[in-house]
Parts: sequence; C-alpha cells; structure tokens
Amino acid sequence: MSTIKDFIKDYSHLSSVESPFVYEDADGKRYKSVEDAYKSGKEVKVKNINDSALEDLKQLGVESKGDANKLIELVSSLYGIEGSTKKPGTRTRKTYSDAEKSSILEKWFKAEKQNVSKADFARQEDLTYQTLIKWIKDGK
Repeated sequence: MSTIKDFIKDYSHLSSVESPFVYEDADGKRYKSVEDAYKSGKEVKVKNINDSALEDLKQLGVESKGDANKLIELVSSLYGIEGSTKKPGTRTRKTYSDAEKSSILEKWFKAEKQNVSKADFARQEDLTYQTLIKWIKDGK
C-alpha cells in the first residue's frame, strides 16, 4: 500500500460487502467466492479483508482508532463535510484492543522521556487522563 488513493481503490467496496472474507492466491489476486477461487485452479488462502485493510492503514500511518478519528475529523473539517453529531470538545466512549493499548503505552514511555506531561499526551492521543493513568498503573 503506497497511497491513500490506492487504499480507497482497494477497499471502497467494504461498506457494501456481505462477508469480510476473500480468497487470495499466491500472486495476490483476490476472488470474491470460493467457487471463483476453485475455478482459477490455484491454491488460495482465506483472508479477512477487514484485517488486511487495518494493516494497510497502519502502513499509511493510521495506527489506532484515535488516529482514525483525528483523520476523519480533519478531512471533514477541510472539505466541509457535515453529518458528525459530535460537538467540539466532547468525547465518545471508545474501546481499545490490547495491541492498541500497548502501542499507546510505548508512545507514552517515549514521550515521558521527553518530559511530555500525562495530560498533554492524553489529549494528543485522544484519551482521557484517567484512562492513561489506569493503563500506566496496570502496565507496571
């Protein structure tokens, strides 16, 4: 994955598919059904396209839900896209995977060495201060 344009081209169909699973051969060609894959005569692997999309987003620098929310808000603001009912300065409840928590904590430990305050770091990562404190406490 090299550009956002490539990402959009490759994954624009995701919101309209019934199943997130695709069949991919060794050359990277994707088949929508097991029948199509079988007809190709090549060995294929079942892949969850959502997982592939998330991995490609990470390569583009969008590594967490917080990063995704910031990107969506920025693009919406730049293009004047309406539809977000979120008021500025308000938060919505978020859940984080263990991998996301670990990634954020790794960033925190680096930021801490640069004398970044917990409050500033939490704002930067779109976390509540209390959540960051709890994660740090649980991580030690």
